[in-house]
Amino acid sequence: LPQPLLSTATRNGMRNAAQGGKLKGKGAVSHRTRTFARVSIIAAVFVSCLIIGAADAKKKKKTTFKALKCSACKAVADEMRSEIIHEWETRKGDTILVEKRKKKVKIPYPESELSVQEAVDRVCSKEERFSHYNVTSVGGKPGYTKQEKRASNKEFKTQLMNMCQTLIAEHEHEIVEFFFKNRLSGVQEAEKHICSDVGLFCSKEEFGGKDEL
Repeated sequence: LPQPLLSTATRNGMRNAAQGGKLKGKGAVSHRTRTFARVSIIAAVFVSCLIIGAADAKKKKKTTFKALKCSACKAVADEMRSEIIHEWETRKGDTILVEKRKKKVKIPYPESELSVQEAVDRVCSKEERFSHYNVTSVGGKPGYTKQEKRASNKEFKTQLMNMCQTLIAEHEHEIVEFFFKNRLSGVQEAEKHICSDVGLFCSKEEFGGKDEL
């Protein structure tokens, strides 16, 4: 049968409707593509933040540990010095026989090397001395600071006692010799000798010097 003739207006309307349907379909695909792209970008940014955060946390942990090693040694050096001074003060009137030029000579106990040795050997087992240290910010860096009350975190005490035992095990002779020959040494002198010159836990810059290249 012959097809009915359509007017020009009708044909144009049908053509526009078909083109509109195509454009609408393309618009939906384009919208889905843009949505997927945005989701992908957000996911990538989230993963990047996680990676950067983990790297920063790892870096911070390493820096903190390095800083605390020096601070821990300085705290132990201070306690050694305090224990030695306490030993001298409490046994001020005591005397001891020592050998000088193949003769036994009586000298004040506080002037003997034994007084230093006794105090140094004893200090690492004195938990009370290390129970009052907390970790706070010291000059912008984490460090051990002594307070009047006992610290709630017992881990700090353990860390300091371990540092004390390490120093005694590896450098007892040098430590005893230093305190015996430098009886009037100040806190900073003791810290520098034990922690920088002997123990190598602190850089020379920590005490105003320069590290050797």
